[in-house]
Amino acid sequence: MTRDKLFGLFALLAAAFVGGAILPSVIRYGATLVHPFLLNWFRISLGLLLLLGFFRGRFRYHLIFQKKYFLLALMLGLGLGLNITMFSFGVSHTTLIASQLIYVFTPIATSLLAYFLLGERINPKKALGMSLAFAGVLLLLFFSKSPEERLSLGTFYGNFLIFIGMFGYSAYLVFSKKLSGAFSILEMVLIINLALTILLFPLAIYSLHLQGLEQINPQSLLAMLVIALSALLFMGFSQMSIKYLSANTASLGSLLSPEFAALAGIMLYGEKLSLVLLLSMLLSIGGTLLSVGAEKVSFLDRIKLTTVKLKNFVKRRL
Repeated sequence: MTRDKLFGLFALLAAAFVGGAILPSVIRYGATLVHPFLLNWFRISLGLLLLLGFFRGRFRYHLIFQKKYFLLALMLGLGLGLNITMFSFGVSHTTLIASQLIYVFTPIATSLLAYFLLGERINPKKALGMSLAFAGVLLLLFFSKSPEERLSLGTFYGNFLIFIGMFGYSAYLVFSKKLSGAFSILEMVLIINLALTILLFPLAIYSLHLQGLEQINPQSLLAMLVIALSALLFMGFSQMSIKYLSANTASLGSLLSPEFAALAGIMLYGEKLSLVLLLSMLLSIGGTLLSVGAEKVSFLDRIKLTTVKLKNFVKRRL
């Protein structure tokens, strides 16, 4: 095994662990101390300051601020901004396991976006896989209305918010793949944090209007710093896995997060594995694997092709 593949596999496992167990846990805790709008802006801004402080000599600013990358960076920020906003509101109303299981649907969401926006065809095997994965997510959403499943599935409100955010994450992957060919891993993380800092600033001001400055204290600042560091690690490991691994391998990384989330949820919050949750996990993961396996190109290669087609589609419309 080559050195690059070892780096990639380490990054894949690290991203799944940080994204599935650590980051959701600290965001859930932080959302109890600070309004989610302020929480998101503060932790992104702290991440931006850390990047500029420790790695300021590693960025090609003349390339980052070129006009031709502005629209892609904006779309990347909007997609990820929707994701982290919905997640920060939803994670307090669901379980860690359910919150990460919903993201297993990401490859399916990307295919759906390509189908509706670009008219891409879906073969029968892929359609079957998409249907199974969608059935798994619907099963989770439907039974989360039941109080008996609360410790296992969370609430419908929390799961639905995260489901909406997951589509934002799918859009983020599309535009992130396009930009990753032009920038280094550190530059990609910088672009993401810079775009989010600008886009989320109005929401942070609104949250101060709602709850005032009392929510900012040493405890909440420490929580936001931990979240910022965790988010930077997650984004860095994710970009590293995309860069060093084959697209097929990297695209399946999201399937590992529910397992790490289950471990953290059971140990930290007393969450339970119910029959409904296990069935939902089986349908979602199995359907996603079937759908991805039915593609002639892999998930991340599909993202790259979708980006090019989407860009041409926008040009034709304009």
